[in-house]
Amino acid sequence: MKFYLRPLVILISIIANQSFAQEVEEKKIDFKLSGFIRSDFYYDSRQNVEALEGLLHIYPKDINLDPNGNDLNAESSIGLVDIASRLTGTITGPDVFGAKLLGYLEVDFTGGIDGFTARVRLRNAYSKLSWEKTDVLIGRDWHPMFVKEVSPSVISINTGIPFNAFNRSPMLFVSHKLGDFKIIGAAIYQSDYANTGPDGKSAKYIKNSGIPNLHIQLQFNPGNFLFGVAADYKSIQPRTAVDTSLTSGITYVTSSKINSISYMGYFKYQKPKFVVKGKAVYGQNLSENIMLGGYGVSSIDSITGIEEYTPFNHLYLWTNVVYGDKFKVGLFGGYTKNLGANDHLLDKKRNYGMALDIAYLYRIAPNITYRIKNFQLGLELEYTVAAYGTIDLVDYGKVKKTHEVDNKRILFSVSHYF
Repeated sequence: MKFYLRPLVILISIIANQSFAQEVEEKKIDFKLSGFIRSDFYYDSRQNVEALEGLLHIYPKDINLDPNGNDLNAESSIGLVDIASRLTGTITGPDVFGAKLLGYLEVDFTGGIDGFTARVRLRNAYSKLSWEKTDVLIGRDWHPMFVKEVSPSVISINTGIPFNAFNRSPMLFVSHKLGDFKIIGAAIYQSDYANTGPDGKSAKYIKNSGIPNLHIQLQFNPGNFLFGVAADYKSIQPRTAVDTSLTSGITYVTSSKINSISYMGYFKYQKPKFVVKGKAVYGQNLSENIMLGGYGVSSIDSITGIEEYTPFNHLYLWTNVVYGDKFKVGLFGGYTKNLGANDHLLDKKRNYGMALDIAYLYRIAPNITYRIKNFQLGLELEYTVAAYGTIDLVDYGKVKKTHEVDNKRILFSVSHYF
């Protein structure tokens, strides 16, 4: 009898040990759910280039006169939006390869289907391995041009666009600490935030190039200060073939690309109740970051119809000061200047990007917030001015004969964090 019971006892023992080991292993995995419920009420004095039911305010629209000489875009508007509400899941453990393992998943309700918003949209989703001095992240996160440590503290969910980069993309991100220094490198692809081309906004242009968006950055963090410099390289291929009237219906293969490079510098000084920060970018073709910019056709082969391209150059500046604790006051200022293209442009119809007919753009945005426990109220005024004009094709696409239009936005925000 003992002979027959022995295998059963062994089997039960193995199962029990496995269950205990699995239970111990599961205890090493911790899941935390957080987020916030947010409602934004806004008033705009003018029609604007915007997204997400007006939640994402970018810049005012140009003058558009009707037959009676009235500006169609001079109409004011109001809105109450709650789609910025957010859910975040954080998964930690178990350790792998001697590194701490972190999983991060974040969604909001700004997705759109058939003209409707309030649909779940993926914001960030990544896994990160952290050793003592090195982090490796793979998945969707903020583009390194955004710089999470030095982002504008404003009430608006636009976080300072179009003066600051706004882009979450799939990437491989690596950082390594050397004392007070940190070296960052990333290979970035495109998804929701993509460049514009002959077929509209699409991630296929960077796919066609065969080269990811490459980024290198150096941070220096002595005490209360943080300084950083970076270079960002991107190559996109707008077309893989051309078929135009110039070629009498004959299709030619093309591998023409538009290469662009951007340089960035930033700083932050932080004390418990006082923060000042700023950023400067000299950039080319950064429209996928919801920043003014793009590229244009500089020449077309008369036989094949194959195009050559040239990037627009822009200067982006912003600074931000915040003071307070539970009650905070802040001031944001931003400025963008169109510096023209590298080469002469062929015509206006073959320019691709964002707001290439704006010579300069600036914004002043004071704000106040009051937070008690996990509840926050915020009030902000955004005064944004855009100088529209005519693109001079001969003079490297510089915008001339400008006129200013402005929008005044009053934003009241209520946030409940959990």
